[in-house]
Amino acid sequence: MQVRALVVSVFVALPGSLLAQDTSTPFHAGQWGAQFAGGFSFASLGVIKFRSPTSATVLDLRVSGAHRELFVNDTLFGIDSFASISLRLGRRWYRPVAEKVVALNSVGIIAGFDHSVTSTPFAGRSVGNGWSGGPFADLGGVYLITPHVGIGVTATASINYSRSSGESPTGVKSRTWTLGGNTAISFAATIYF
Repeated sequence: MQVRALVVSVFVALPGSLLAQDTSTPFHAGQWGAQFAGGFSFASLGVIKFRSPTSATVLDLRVSGAHRELFVNDTLFGIDSFASISLRLGRRWYRPVAEKVVALNSVGIIAGFDHSVTSTPFAGRSVGNGWSGGPFADLGGVYLITPHVGIGVTATASINYSRSSGESPTGVKSRTWTLGGNTAISFAATIYF
């Protein structure tokens, strides 16, 4: 737990002006990028809009879901379904560290929505909806294969507040809130236009 707190405090303490002093990146103000990322538990599609050679605005969409139907003798017996969507918006800073290698760090906010449905003939139908939000910070690097294509890895730390409500088949309603943190590693391919 102390390691997470230390990582989050380092991300937050890194001033953008300190990282944005060197302007020898291959990027330029007004340039766009498309980022495709995947990790051990998520996949995302993001858009990058450069404000200068060393800073950009990042918008990232993450979608996940699962649907399962249970059959008994070719008759539908139950359904278990889940969908989640989250949007990340933040500011990113780039700093060259070696030839073709650029370090990055980002800070921003996350907002998300979850929906789940479970249905069986004996237990009835349960529905749950929830939302979440909080700050995040990234630290990583990109290897530029060409000035227009890069691959990289990013470590992310976030703090999430979530609130959900649901209703059981018997009509019992529930409300839950949680506060917690997450860490993740993702791998990304980026195309710069």
